[in-house]
Amino acid sequence: MMEGPIWIVDDDTEEHELIQDIFKDLKTENALVLFTHPKDLLARLDIEKEAPFIIISDVNLPGMSGFELREKLLAAPNAKFHSVPFIFWSLAPSEAQIQQAYQLKVHGFFIKETTYEEWRESLAQIIKYWQKSKMPSKKDRPATPQL
Repeated sequence: MMEGPIWIVDDDTEEHELIQDIFKDLKTENALVLFTHPKDLLARLDIEKEAPFIIISDVNLPGMSGFELREKLLAAPNAKFHSVPFIFWSLAPSEAQIQQAYQLKVHGFFIKETTYEEWRESLAQIIKYWQKSKMPSKKDRPATPQL
């Protein structure tokens, strides 16, 4: 298992309950941290010693879009957040949104499914894929200049 919590940003608290049920069902060992507002996730950056395992974010969020959140994470002075797999999900993304997401170097874009089983399967596949993937250390390190 890759260590670190899974951070999910979604403003729909009913979906939070569904996500919590899915994580219990999956028996995922990673802690689950749910955020309603992107600003809460950004505030947590300064206090975390180690980055999360994965960040999954809705595109449409209050006060700051998922795209703006991704931009702020990429600009974070501590590079530990640069290697965190960042995945978007949305109910009905446009082609323009998908293109914008990949311009921000996201690691995936998934559709929010319509049934519990479909959501469960998507989250299980996302977690399993990233557990098998090799990635840079997420410990504190200065950001490298972009070339």
